[in-house]
Order: sequence, then structure tokens, then C-alpha cells
Amino acid sequence: MAIRARDLSRLHQRQCVACGYAGRFVDRPGQTHCPRCSCDFIERPPRSYAEMEGIDQLEPSVARRTRSQSFEPPAREWRMVERWLLVLFGIAVVGTAVFALGLAAAMTH
Repeated sequence: MAIRARDLSRLHQRQCVACGYAGRFVDRPGQTHCPRCSCDFIERPPRSYAEMEGIDQLEPSVARRTRSQSFEPPAREWRMVERWLLVLFGIAVVGTAVFALGLAAAMTH
């Protein structure tokens, strides 16, 4: 997944975990509570989305490997395969029926 440059700052911007306030007073030294909801920053420190999800702790190679292991082909591709298998099965059934009828007709004469 590509992250745009302006989204990167939002990903790492700390915010109040109670109300989501991400103003300039959140990371100010000595700030002990949220200016919006009065959440105690000593008990519940402000965290960024990356910190909450553990994204900042992953090494890029581990993240890539995890993402590549969980890759599943798109559903559209599987539908196409199923349709072609159905077409081939239909051709096989019709071909077998034509062959059986032809063989039965040859046996009667």
C-alpha cells in the first residue's frame, strides 16, 4: 500500500487516545492533560496511529514478508478460472453425448 507524503505526517502525529485531539498542545512538554477532554496524559499518554497499530516497530523487510505471505489472488481471477472450467466441463459433456449418440447410431445399422 502506497502512503502519500502528506499522509505520513498524519500517521505519526500523536493524538489524545480518548478524544482524538491532535492539536499542537498534545506534544507540548509538561502537558499533563488533554485541552479538549481533560484526559490524563500521565495515565494515558498521547499516541500516534503508527504507535497504536505497531507499524513503527516493524522493520520494512518483515512488513513486506508479512504482506506477501497474506497475498490472495483477487476474486475476479478465481471467477474467471471457474468460468473456464465450467465451459470446458460443458464441452466435455456435450462431446461425450455426441460421441455416445454417434456410437449408438453406428451400432444400429
